[in-house]
Amino acid sequence: MPTEVTIKDVLRGSTALFRSSAEEDSGPEVVRVRGEVHRKLVLDSINYFLSKIIPGLMGFLSVLVFVRLLGYEEYGHYAVVFAIVMASASGMAGWLSQGILRFQSQTVDADADGLFSAAANLGTTISLGVGVAGVAIGLVVSGAQRDFGAVLSTALFAALIVYTLSIARFQSELESKSVLQFEIIRSITGFIVPVLILVLTPFRTYGALLLGVAIGYLAPLLGRHAFVHQNPKLNWIPRVTGSREHWRVLAKLWHFGWPVGVWMLCQQGLVLSDRLFIQRYSGFSAAGIYSSMYDVVVRSFSLLFMPVTLAVHPLVMDRWNAGRPQHALHAIRSGIKYQLLMFVPIGAVLVLVAPWVSRVVLGRPIPQSAEIVLPLAISGFLWQMSLLAHKPLEILCETKRMLAGMSAALAVNLLGNRLLIPIYGYKAAAYLAVVSSLTYLLSILVLTPRTKFVEALQVHNRRGTKPHSSTSDECAMGVI
Repeated sequence: MPTEVTIKDVLRGSTALFRSSAEEDSGPEVVRVRGEVHRKLVLDSINYFLSKIIPGLMGFLSVLVFVRLLGYEEYGHYAVVFAIVMASASGMAGWLSQGILRFQSQTVDADADGLFSAAANLGTTISLGVGVAGVAIGLVVSGAQRDFGAVLSTALFAALIVYTLSIARFQSELESKSVLQFEIIRSITGFIVPVLILVLTPFRTYGALLLGVAIGYLAPLLGRHAFVHQNPKLNWIPRVTGSREHWRVLAKLWHFGWPVGVWMLCQQGLVLSDRLFIQRYSGFSAAGIYSSMYDVVVRSFSLLFMPVTLAVHPLVMDRWNAGRPQHALHAIRSGIKYQLLMFVPIGAVLVLVAPWVSRVVLGRPIPQSAEIVLPLAISGFLWQMSLLAHKPLEILCETKRMLAGMSAALAVNLLGNRLLIPIYGYKAAAYLAVVSSLTYLLSILVLTPRTKFVEALQVHNRRGTKPHSSTSDECAMGVI
């Protein structure tokens, strides 16, 4: 059995292998290789950063405006329902989006690309059909929403599914500019349309806000042709049947992706858990206050860190699939280093401006809300770092280990919320967010098999794998 050690050991333990491999090449060649990875990482990070600037600013502005237009209680209703829909969409789309990111870079000719695209379209249609039926029935049966409210939530769910998978296709093809276009359109439309609905109509309810947000996710999908002037390629063509080869590819994506889909469901379950427990024990108004602070601090905080994660993920998978594991390892280490260097000054500033942030978000000073700014920021940072720290598990296709870690984090969160929120209110939820993220990070450090990862690097080096060879279809020690 391979020894279970930390990701730090994984990265350090492979340093000798990296150096010995480098010695086999000439000095200038090693410099060129590292420079190639570094340049690609920086350029894509800049594009992804630009793709997050406008969404980040729009997200910050949206919370300020929506809270003032709807009030804490109605915004609390919206936050709870949106968390339910987002968790459902993450679970249904997660398996396929992660499978696309992991394997699409292996398609090197038109036939293979066409086969993969058709299989992905089939998977999208299945996820959409099953998910829409499940969400609609679940909302009605549980009593969470009925009639038109359930229709709005189901429409938002469908838009989220198609949008998420379209973004995954762009990322897997390293088309960061397309991600930039989609995110800009979604964020601007998702702010302007809800504001117009709330201001120009008498329907100042969370349902009207859900409708506007759903339109925001649909807008870039419907306006795709306006931004691609030559041979626009649709990212989803409805497909309900497939050949044996299509089902084989889809089975491969499912085998790799289903634990990741459940992982993403559990991750969104952390957000949903906070809001449901706060709403149950403190009411929708308290849920609205906490959700407002969470949406601004955590999501705006990811504005700086998510671009690094988004750039590293497809780059790591592309380099590994191309038989260049040292490039992949270097990208992971660089991403973690950049995030650590970025967090220190940001955290120091937040300590000083926390009361101001609370006052700006909520429109009036609420001392308890100012106290949750720093823990929410720390939680957001730890989750971003975890997304890079578990890359070796993704490379090894050990997604069930990732799921085990996330299940532990969710269990800690649920138990803590049940015991502490009735006593300490939403302040407990903020600190439990930190504990949950630490639980996941520590879990994957323990669950990462160092021996298996190093052996995988050695296998690639011994074979001298050429880019996109048949061996790149392996998940480290075996074929999916």
